[in-house]
Amino acid sequence: MTAILALLRKQTKDSLCNFPALMVMLIYPAVAFVMITALGSEEGMSGMFVTMFATMHASFAPLVTASNILSEEKEKGTLRTLMMSGVSRLSYLVSEMLFVVSVSMLTGSAFLAMDAFTRDHAAAFAAAMLCGTVLSALAGLCVGMTSRNVSAANGMAVPIGLVTALLPMLARFNESLDRAARYLYSGQVSRVLESGELSGEFAAVMAVYAVLLTGLTIFLFITESR
Repeated sequence: MTAILALLRKQTKDSLCNFPALMVMLIYPAVAFVMITALGSEEGMSGMFVTMFATMHASFAPLVTASNILSEEKEKGTLRTLMMSGVSRLSYLVSEMLFVVSVSMLTGSAFLAMDAFTRDHAAAFAAAMLCGTVLSALAGLCVGMTSRNVSAANGMAVPIGLVTALLPMLARFNESLDRAARYLYSGQVSRVLESGELSGEFAAVMAVYAVLLTGLTIFLFITESR
């Protein structure tokens, strides 16, 4: 636990000096605020913007940030230095997950202030955001573990993030895409953010992705540890 807390402090300091990483975590709440300020007076527009950009935030920001942090540590050799100093790889990955999820949820909480939510809707909103953020962060760790440097990680993470972030938005305007989006975890997150109801379908899709991504993370962890 001491090692994890020390790593969390290190990652916090490193991220404060990493402007691109900060921008990824702040861009969607900032854009949503601008759009709502400019166009949110029209009926239903603020809720639509909140749902769209909150889904993008939960799908894109943790994935890209997690992959970027891990691949950068590998590229600079600091991850190897940490391992040689006695820090376990598991402690590092746990600390990175905690950091990415915490920062993403903290910045994502701004969406709750951008629209009028009932207590139940706000609770469902937060739960869906947390599920989406955790799954995206796990996907980011997988990308980071398979990438040798930041460029390679971004080459994988950005396209994956764009698909998961944009498909639920495009599904609003196309029935075929809507049917496809319901099988993506980000598509289920978008549905809950909009409706404020946690469905059985949402729980099932989240469970499937959690098993798949956790299994892949464990497999890559064991492979890299050899």
